[in-house]
Amino acid sequence: MEANGLPSRTSILTAAARAFGSREPDASVRNPDWLADRLIGPAELALIADHPIGKVLDRDFQEAIYDPDVFGFAWLMLVRTRFIDERMVHAFRSGATQLAILGAGFDTRAHRFAELLKDTPVFEVDYGATQEYKKRRVEAALGGAPANVVYASIDFAQESLGEVLRRSGFQPERKTYYICEGVSMYIPEEGMKETLRAIAAESAPGSALLLEYLNRGGLEVLRKYPMGMIKNAFDWGEPFVFGVPDGQDREFFLEAGLELGETLKIGSPESVKRYAMRQDGTYYGAHLEKVFQQRREAAMKTMDDAGRQQAAQAAATSGYWLAELAVPQRPS
Repeated sequence: MEANGLPSRTSILTAAARAFGSREPDASVRNPDWLADRLIGPAELALIADHPIGKVLDRDFQEAIYDPDVFGFAWLMLVRTRFIDERMVHAFRSGATQLAILGAGFDTRAHRFAELLKDTPVFEVDYGATQEYKKRRVEAALGGAPANVVYASIDFAQESLGEVLRRSGFQPERKTYYICEGVSMYIPEEGMKETLRAIAAESAPGSALLLEYLNRGGLEVLRKYPMGMIKNAFDWGEPFVFGVPDGQDREFFLEAGLELGETLKIGSPESVKRYAMRQDGTYYGAHLEKVFQQRREAAMKTMDDAGRQQAAQAAATSGYWLAELAVPQRPS
């Protein structure tokens, strides 16, 4: 998640994409993270200058949305942010009393939902360099974090989530909502399994985890043919390394002690219908439909026959998911 002592540049990249999306004039397809624009300044943009989003915040918005690398990533952040916001709000209106944001990066939910979370301990868990950088930006741009925010440093590949949280004042008996956004693909499989097991074993029944993840087949295609921000992530020393086995999602999570609940496949018709429809009934991204189709065709031409077969199989059996996982009731 971070290299050479630098903060995670992919965390800055995703925040910049949310900042860009928050400038959308049409409220029906505007990214709700209005604070990201305040956190991303010239120094942060310099760290992600290798990606088009590193330059986009200085461009005219209506011109920039025709850049497929910019718009495609902003679209992804729109769907991701809205779904997670929606599920988090539902959790706290349904009795959750503690929030843990894993791999928090430049997450702003403690600020954006300050009223909802005012009586809730919010644990932001992340790698040291990324967290220290974020704290400095929050202080400079927002005047500091709300009093209920607790920062906890972790190395997910080496440390136990349960131990890190307990040292930070986490109360296992409280019904907790966990958010793990843009994190799982960077953590080695055993580290990710250990994190899931810790949540299942050390959380009150009724607690839940919102997890973003890839299936293994899609991950392998992306690793073999990296493009866009995937290539940037590899170049920045933040490679994708983990995916859930294709078609075994429910079983994989059950083995860790968690039950698969509501899911959303990013890029599916359902994700478009729920989160990417304009007020006039058109879908967000229609202006680039032909461009994206041409890009898909061009990408296929760069592959050999085995690569095309692998990509087709991944498209049929793999996915890019947002999923809510529940901690079940324990036998009495």
